[in-house]
Amino acid sequence: MQPGSYCVFNPTSSVAIALLQGISIDDLSGLNLSGVAIAGAITTENLGVEHLVKNIIANPHIRNLIVYGREIPGHLPGDALLKLSEKGIDSTGRIISALGARPVLKNLTQVEVNHYRSQIQLSNRIGQHDLMLLDTHLRKLRDCGFPPFESGLRVESVETRKAEPAMRLKLDRTGWFVIMVMHGRKLPLVVEHYTNDGVLRNRVEGRDAASICATIIEMKLVSQLDHAAYLGRELAKAELSIAPKQPYIQDKAQGLPNDEGQGDPMRGS
Repeated sequence: MQPGSYCVFNPTSSVAIALLQGISIDDLSGLNLSGVAIAGAITTENLGVEHLVKNIIANPHIRNLIVYGREIPGHLPGDALLKLSEKGIDSTGRIISALGARPVLKNLTQVEVNHYRSQIQLSNRIGQHDLMLLDTHLRKLRDCGFPPFESGLRVESVETRKAEPAMRLKLDRTGWFVIMVMHGRKLPLVVEHYTNDGVLRNRVEGRDAASICATIIEMKLVSQLDHAAYLGRELAKAELSIAPKQPYIQDKAQGLPNDEGQGDPMRGS
């Protein structure tokens, strides 16, 4: 399955539901979903459509797609789905006649799109938000008893790799950081930058993690991707502790330093 905000109900059922604005998956809890294979939110006219198509064509039991809810301004994913079913894509991957900001499907092949268009009958319920109307439509589709499509299609364009923790840590030549949260201050996030021999060189203060990260990058205080990732992760965690006034404790980075004698617990990375 492709990643996304969806729930799988009965994989052998024939209906999928694409939810636009105004309707969430939780809102469907009072309906009879025995005839629904999968339902989920779609918010974009490109990546959202790509994930939806890949999930549907991998399951030949799904023969109907209901597009339900209020259209999302700018992106118009509902319109993108309608135009994809009606007209397909051109040689550049653009959904023909779609009106959204960027309805270009760079991660779907023509074979996948053709398979999707042959497999799926689309029900246009854009603009509707009455769940009783949706329930009535689901009941009608259950009564029709659509047979499975001739086959499923699954094409993996990238290899999925299981995430593993870092085994070794190489200290950044630019130094390391101590992150503190000073509750009650106008600029509660405080970051001190030290050289690798422990000399304080810089101090950055701010209200949010994004601004501090941007400033640190502009000052060229990080030179390694793993260090930048660690810093962003810790600053985000620190920012989340501000509103509830909870204590923040800076974690060390994953892995051990090449020189274990330099393993100062305050370095983090």
